[in-house]
Amino acid sequence: MVDVSVQATGPDPSVGDLLATWLPTQRWYPGTGDVEVEPWLAVTFDDGGAHGASSGASPADALAPTSEPHLVLFLVRLTGPALPGGQVVAQVPLVLADAEHVSLGHIGTVATPAGDVAVHDGGANPTAWLTLLHAMGVTGDDDTLTERARVLAGEQSNTSVLLPGVPSPAGTGAMLKILRTVADGPHPDVVVPQALTADGWEGVPRFLGALEIDGGDTVPLHLAILSELVPHAEDGFELACDLASRDGSFAVHAGALGRLVAALHERMARVLPPGPSLDAHAFVTGLRGRADRAVREAGELAERSAEITTLLDAVESRLSAAPVPVATQHVHGDLHLGQTLFGDDVWKVLDFEGEPQRPVAERTAPDLPLRDVAGMLRSFDYAAAVGGASDPAAWQADAVDAFLAGYADAATLPPGLDEETAQVVLRALVLDKALYEVVYESRHRPRWLPIPLAAVDRALG
Repeated sequence: MVDVSVQATGPDPSVGDLLATWLPTQRWYPGTGDVEVEPWLAVTFDDGGAHGASSGASPADALAPTSEPHLVLFLVRLTGPALPGGQVVAQVPLVLADAEHVSLGHIGTVATPAGDVAVHDGGANPTAWLTLLHAMGVTGDDDTLTERARVLAGEQSNTSVLLPGVPSPAGTGAMLKILRTVADGPHPDVVVPQALTADGWEGVPRFLGALEIDGGDTVPLHLAILSELVPHAEDGFELACDLASRDGSFAVHAGALGRLVAALHERMARVLPPGPSLDAHAFVTGLRGRADRAVREAGELAERSAEITTLLDAVESRLSAAPVPVATQHVHGDLHLGQTLFGDDVWKVLDFEGEPQRPVAERTAPDLPLRDVAGMLRSFDYAAAVGGASDPAAWQADAVDAFLAGYADAATLPPGLDEETAQVVLRALVLDKALYEVVYESRHRPRWLPIPLAAVDRALG
């Protein structure tokens, strides 16, 4: 069994200087703008003399040159106005070795009083993968565990490693997700898949384990997650774009996804604690606040401001007049085609972290399931455009109709929400997503601006 030691300390100054230039270049790094970096915790491992630092070793000791590369996890607090909630904790896994043992993920070599130390990005280094696997109780021949392993390309907020050699119930291998942003308390991408797997639902990759440490004040922190690998899987957004590029219909897939999302909501309502009744005024106030900011920041929305207000007034009026309080529940929180996998004719949904640009407490709070529906509908719009469908509006409408039909066929509306009110609320939630996209596109990709603007007009019209 691997012994894990947590200490309140930071990296050696020489390593800190190296990281200061390297971290901002990484896609997963959450720091933007003016950010203060404060070292917080260091996690070391006693992995039986291999792939880990000595149990209880200080990070300074861990920096001493050694013939055996070993893993140290540094947790740093980032503070800045552009960060969600103003502060996040980033995880920086480093594999340290003497200068003669440079390997995958090499960042640089630093001088210490005891000699030169080679510093590696743990996310790209097999020593880190094996140490984390051992810490989660995975056993087996190390060469077999990492055979054909590779880092998943395109990952932006975390680091995911495909490990076909790791034992799993279906014999397909495993996916190791190293969380780069660490939240206080149980991580939703642990809590939700673990509960759904325990309930026997096969709509998520099977949960296999997680690495948890004590963050102080009895608050657990999850640092890594292990789930079963979905064989022959294709990213849902890439699949949709490919079909759109050939003017192939996505309707059959969209209908299946609608039924999957409806089943997801039913299972989450069953296995997770119920949410409070919806506060109609607070709910719409949130929509109004985001809409007002969007109108201020994107001039193209000014002429639509009155129509936006009219729609949101209608939503608040209907929700306030509900015969019984509208129920909320735990939802995915950031659902789109990129959060789905299609493999062996089966769809699965993954990544339950919620919208990364929102504070943790806000993005994991119970909500209306229709927010997930709205996120998926917006995803079809972008798949049609990115894929280059010859008639993107028709392709998108076809997918939307099929998804909504599949969802309605398998879903039950929350108490207090009738069909007509649900349609109005869904329009408002689609609008909420599209307004955010308008601001983003106007800042970063002006040529894409017509896509969300058309969605705004559809929601209003």
